[in-house]
Amino acid sequence: MRKNLSDRLGALLVSHNIITEEQLTVALEEQRQKPYLRVGEILFGRGFINFAQLEELLEQQYTDMRLGQLLIRKGHLTAEQLEIAMQEHEETGMLLGHLIVRLGFCSHENIQAVLAEQRRYGYQD
Repeated sequence: MRKNLSDRLGALLVSHNIITEEQLTVALEEQRQKPYLRVGEILFGRGFINFAQLEELLEQQYTDMRLGQLLIRKGHLTAEQLEIAMQEHEETGMLLGHLIVRLGFCSHENIQAVLAEQRRYGYQD
C-alpha cells in the first residue's frame, strides 16, 4: 500500500527519533478529523517538533523526491525501484542516494551526476 506524503513525513520524523510513534498516531488521527491541516502543521502546533526540525526534514524530503524523479527521468531508476528505496529510507533514515546504490538500482556515478545537476540548477527543472 502506498503511503501518502503525510505518512512519509511522519515515518521520517519517527526514524530520526524526533517524534514517537504515539505522537505520530495522535497527529494522523487529528489530520483525519481536520483534513485541511498538514501533519507537519499538527506536529508543530502540538509542540512535538520545532520549526527548524520541520523545515530541515521538509527540505530533505524535497531533495530526496527531486533526486528520485531526476533519476527516473534520466532512465537510471524505475518508479518501482524508487518506491522500494523510499520505503527503506523511511524505515532506516539513510540518505536516499546511498540506499539506491546499496540496493543496486543505480551506480554511484549516476547519483553524483544527478546531485551535481541539482546543485547547478538549484533543484529546479
